[in-house]
Amino acid sequence: MRKLEPLVWVVALALLSGMVLSEGRRRTALEARVPLSAKELYRTLATSRSTLQVVDVRPDLAAGYEDARVPGSVPMPGCDLGAAPAAARDRIHPSVPTVIVTERGQPAEAARCAGFFGAARLLEGGMEAWTRANLPEDSGEYSAPSSRAGGGCL
Repeated sequence: MRKLEPLVWVVALALLSGMVLSEGRRRTALEARVPLSAKELYRTLATSRSTLQVVDVRPDLAAGYEDARVPGSVPMPGCDLGAAPAAARDRIHPSVPTVIVTERGQPAEAARCAGFFGAARLLEGGMEAWTRANLPEDSGEYSAPSSRAGGGCL
């Protein structure tokens, strides 16, 4: 009986680990179906200490992204990493929780990109909703944020 005790613990830990992984996958899939409102994203960016990236996938960099964008967002036009500015490519991480920004919050556009990221949510209403909510915006050509301490986007 003493010899079986370690095996029982190993089996129990393996079962619990499997349950935790399964729950994590289920939660990620559920969150991916629920869009994030502009105000909720703003609060998250302003107060959260967790890592979250905002990726703007609007296809026209010149007419959309450079006119107005969510502060700190990284451009990836059409969800094509090759079309992103060189300074942005190293800032897009597939394993980081991501909010996808489209022009109007189109789920089909975001779904095309969601497979690139491990955990991605859509900005509900897209950039139009962000602007309508009168939230802070950046504009101009993309430049990577400074690596010096003290800089913030909001």
